[in-house]
Order: sequence, then structure tokens, then C-alpha cells
Amino acid sequence: MAASSLLRSLTRHARGGSAYHRHQPWSSFSTTAAASAVGARDDARKGFPGLGPTAKGEKARVVVLGIGWAGSRLMKDLDTSGYDVVCVAPRNHMVFTPLLASTCVGTLEFRSVAEPVARIQPAVSNSPGSHFLLARCTGVDPDAHTIDCEAVTDGEKDTMEPWKFKVAYDKLVLACGAEASTFGIHGVTEHAIFLREVHHAQEIRRRLLLNLMLSEVPGLSEEEKRRLLHCVVVGGGPTGVEFSGELSDFIMRDVKQRYSHVKDYIHVTLIEANDILSSFDVRLRQYATNQLLKSGVRLVRGIVKGVQPNKLILDNGEEVPYGLLVWSTGVGASPFVESLPFPKSPGGRIGVDEWLRVPSVRDVYAIGDCSGFLESTGKDVLPALAQVAERQGKYLASLLNNVMKAGGGHANSEVEADPGPPFVYKHLGSMATVGRNKALVDLRQSKESRGISLAGFLSWIIWRSAYLTRVVSWRNRFYVAINWLTTLLFGRDISRI
Repeated sequence: MAASSLLRSLTRHARGGSAYHRHQPWSSFSTTAAASAVGARDDARKGFPGLGPTAKGEKARVVVLGIGWAGSRLMKDLDTSGYDVVCVAPRNHMVFTPLLASTCVGTLEFRSVAEPVARIQPAVSNSPGSHFLLARCTGVDPDAHTIDCEAVTDGEKDTMEPWKFKVAYDKLVLACGAEASTFGIHGVTEHAIFLREVHHAQEIRRRLLLNLMLSEVPGLSEEEKRRLLHCVVVGGGPTGVEFSGELSDFIMRDVKQRYSHVKDYIHVTLIEANDILSSFDVRLRQYATNQLLKSGVRLVRGIVKGVQPNKLILDNGEEVPYGLLVWSTGVGASPFVESLPFPKSPGGRIGVDEWLRVPSVRDVYAIGDCSGFLESTGKDVLPALAQVAERQGKYLASLLNNVMKAGGGHANSEVEADPGPPFVYKHLGSMATVGRNKALVDLRQSKESRGISLAGFLSWIIWRSAYLTRVVSWRNRFYVAINWLTTLLFGRDISRI
């Protein structure tokens, strides 16, 4: 059904039957707006490949770039009785990132943290005008209300060459996330593994298990065996600490039983320039430090200056050999976000106003890690957290639903209506697990405010319960619960597949 509806859309597009650009667009690029609109109509008549402008009488089209926390929550809450939803993303699932570290060591299976886009918003599978497009956006034309895309075909043998196409939008939501920060350090991209996607977790798991098996093969020197089984984590934020805790747990409970010949060689080092978990209460930071040390994690305060194939160099000149290097030092703006012709907030994110609109153009919004408040709003740029992105997606879905009900869903047709209250973020707290069935729960709204702070086994129960309820579908909640029970009863799976 989805393919046939896409074909009908392309056919209608080729015939040029569209009232899409009936109104003069308003934007900061108004000197070229008329020419761009004419060009878009000409393209529509020629039938350029892609999804053409919506015709009169059709539902307005919301194009969402990205399927992270912000984009998935937006699509879940959008009213598809009044909107068609088109999601453009290089993957067809949302990653439940708080539990991603658990998949690296077999506590959870990979499918448990991957939520298919069709389960988040069923309309992309069964509604004639809604689609999921496996592609990357390469450019935005705000005057023509179109985006340029390129199909994602990499990663497979004998596959098709990527092709380009366009998608016209009535409302465009930029939710394309951010990229891991390397701070320009030479060798990070080539030799380190990030922990942001399922394929990152798969690569970490394969590398870890491969190193364990190779270390038992005769012929390795003692020095090379120690290097091979040295796991280095750079970055003492929640992701780095949680992965270090999961890894040390895996070593103590599974590796020492099943790889007894090399159990004394494997160890974990966590490198951080400052204090670990700097956003948490000082008492919780100290608790986390003590727990990691008890688990055998070596904590090193330093700055990485360079990364080579088998070792990294710290600012004091120390060389740290490694067999597995995981990089988790925060995120920054992606090259795509930097290339967009929109004003930027501090840090290079797409600048938005209090209603998450890109103020220099019409019908364009930005949410999640790729967006930040402009300085003119007087608001601070929000942290790149899952709860921020999810809250923004929920808010914007409500705003767009209200716009549609007021008759302003189509392009350049906003009615002069009150957009409602601006977006306000209220921090709900932070949680992190540190291994050994221990976790931290910090319910303060900010670093300066007072609130409840917990650590220990009870916090670990709260951590698991909270994230189990936050998993998007009941299907994946069942998977997660079963995986936890299986690991408790039989240990982690150490098969390298």
C-alpha cells in the first residue's frame, strides 16, 4: 500500500496539479522567494523524483528528519487524522540509549533497545500519504519548501548506488540529533568506537569477545595479552560510567568463570579530564568513584592528546595501550546542521525561539540535540539529554496539532493565532548505574538546588523500574524483562555471532 501510494504521489507530482505555492512565502530569503517558488512549480511539472507538494484537499505533510528521542515522540503524538507524516532517517528504528551499554556485554539483546518506526507511528506503514524513507537529508530549501535527500544503501554487498530525490513539506521538523565530539583529536574517528547506535554496541561486543578468545591462543607475549585485554573508556559522563560498570560486572561475573586462563589480564580504565558524573550531587559522585574502584576499574584523570592504533597518549606524555577503546565525551553539532542556512545558537546548534520555531523561515522547527535557544530569547541552551528531546517532541506535536485544527496546517497558511505557552523545560532528575547492582538517583532540578539523592541497591531497583516503564512498546518491555531474568538465572551470553 505504501509503495502504490508513493507511486500515485509521484504521478500526481509529474502532472503538476498542486496549489502548494499559491501564497507568497515569508522568510529572510524573500529576495529569491518568488523565483524559488516558480522553480519549485517547474520542477513539479517536470516530475522530479520524490514526493511532490500536497494538493488542495489533501492532508498537510509533516516531514521529520531523524528518529531519535525527539523525532520519535513527535511522530507518536502527531494527529494523523489531519497530517501525513514522512520520516527521513538513515535507520528505521529509535534507539533506547539508556540501556544501550547493557547490550555491549550481553545483559540485553540488541533488539530489546531498538524500536521500529512503524511501531512508533503506524501511519508510515498503513496510511497512503505517510512514509518512512531510508535516506539522509543533504539540504533544505526553505523558500521552495523542499528538502534534498540521498538514499542510504551502504553497508551491504552488491547494493545499488545511492540516488538523490526531493521531498516537499508543509511543516519541516529538524530532529537530526548530534554527533559524538572528538575535539579534533587525531586518530579518534579511526580507532575509537562510539556508543550511540546499535551497530556501535555490536562492534564493541564483537571486539571484546574476539580479544578474549584471541588471548587464549598460544603465541602471544604477556605484554601483548595485557594490551589486548585492556578496555579503555574515555569520558566520565553517564554513558562512560554506565558502560564501565557494565563491563566490570561482566568481567567479575562471567569472564572470570568462562575465561579463567586470562582472568588476571583483563582490566578496565576510565579516563576523564575532571570529576566523573559532574552533573550529579557530590556525595553521589564519590559513591560512584568508590564503587568503580571496588569493581576493579582504574580511574585516570587526564586529557587525551592523540590516539594511535594500539595506544593513546595523555597530556602528561603517558602512553596507555588498549585492545578496546570506547569514546564517550559528549556531543556536538553535525556537519549537516552546521551547513544549514539558519541562525545558530551557542554551540553551533540550530537556533530556535521559545516555541521551537526557526524564526528566520516559515514552517520550520527544530527539536532535540540539534537545536538550541537563540541568545535573543534570554534562555540557556538546554543539555543534550533524552528527557529534553522527548519533552520537546511532545510539546511540538501538541503545537502542530493545534495549528492544524486552527486551519494552518498547510505551507504558508498559518493563521494569526496564539501559539500557546512557550516551551519550558523542568529537569526531572538523573540516574546512572555503576555495576554490582548499584545505581545513583539524583532528583535535584539543578546542580545548585536541593533534592532527593539516593545511591545503592534501592536506587538500582528504581533505575531499572523507571527505564522499563519508559521503553516505548510493550513488546520491548517484555524483551527487556525477559533478558534481565535470563541474565540473572544463566549469566550473560558470550557467543560471538
